Amino acid sequence: MIQFEHGEIVWFQFVSLRNLGDLVTHGVFGRLGGVSQPPFRSLNAGPATPDDNVARTENYRRIRETLPGQPLLVGTKPLQGTTVYEVTERDVEDGAPPAVILPEGCDAFITRTPGIGLFWAVADCSAIMIVDPIHQAIGLTHAGWRGTRGGIVRNTLDRMNERYGTQPDQVYTAISPTISTCCYEVDERVRDEFAQNPFAERNARFSTITVSDAGGARESLRLDVLGSNRAQLLDLGVPAERIEISELCTGSRTDLFFSSRMEGGRTGRFAVVLGLR
Repeated sequence: MIQFEHGEIVWFQFVSLRNLGDLVTHGVFGRLGGVSQPPFRSLNAGPATPDDNVARTENYRRIRETLPGQPLLVGTKPLQGTTVYEVTERDVEDGAPPAVILPEGCDAFITRTPGIGLFWAVADCSAIMIVDPIHQAIGLTHAGWRGTRGGIVRNTLDRMNERYGTQPDQVYTAISPTISTCCYEVDERVRDEFAQNPFAERNARFSTITVSDAGGARESLRLDVLGSNRAQLLDLGVPAERIEISELCTGSRTDLFFSSRMEGGRTGRFAVVLGLR
C-alpha cells in the first residue's frame, strides 16, 4: 500500500488498484484526522458504534472529501455471515451526502453503479476489494472469522458472476489491514466451526504458538484471517499476482488503526472504501 496524508488524515491506496486508472476510486483510512471523542477518537466510521451522530457525519464528510472522485459513501452494519447485497440507484435516491447507511445489514456489497463509494468500517476484520475491469463491476466484502468460515468471498464472486458475468481469473483484489496471528488468539470452537465447511477448512490458516501469562507457558491457537481469505481467493481461481495484501496488523498498529481485540471492543472503526468512477 501507498500512504498519503490529507491534513491530519492518514490514508492508503493499493498499487494494483491505482494501476486501473480512472475505473475505480478507493482508500483505506486510518484512525486519525476526525472529530469523534474517546473512545472513538478520531476518524470513526462505524455506523453501529455508539458515537455522536454529528461527529460521525463530519468524519464521513472528511473521508468523502479526501477520496478521488468524492463518491457518495454507502455502508451498513455487517451481519457476520454470508449475505451479499447489490447496491443500485434505488438505494441512494433519497440519500443526502456525505453517506447513506442502509438499514438492512449485509456482509458484502456488489455494484455497477458509478459514483457510489461502497464502504465497510472495520477494526480487525478483513475488508476485501474486488474489481472486475471487464464488466466494470466491483464488490466489497467484510470477513471476520465467521464470514471467513462461511466463505463470504466465494458468495461475493458467485453473485458477481450471476449478476455481471464476472470470472475469478479476470478480477483484481486487495485485502485491507487485518489483525494478524501475533495478536489474534482463538479457541478450538472456531476451528470446529471451520471444520463444518470443507471449502473454508481446506483454506484455513491456523497455527499454534507458545505464550507466557500469569499461569505460565501455554499453547495458543491463532487464526490468520487475511491469509485464510487469500487462500480462498486462490482456490476460487483468482491469480496470485492479482491479490494484493496489506502487511499492516491492526492489533500491532493501534497508532494507525482501530483494533477491537486490542482495545477491549469499545473503540471506533476505520473506513475501507471502493467505488466506480
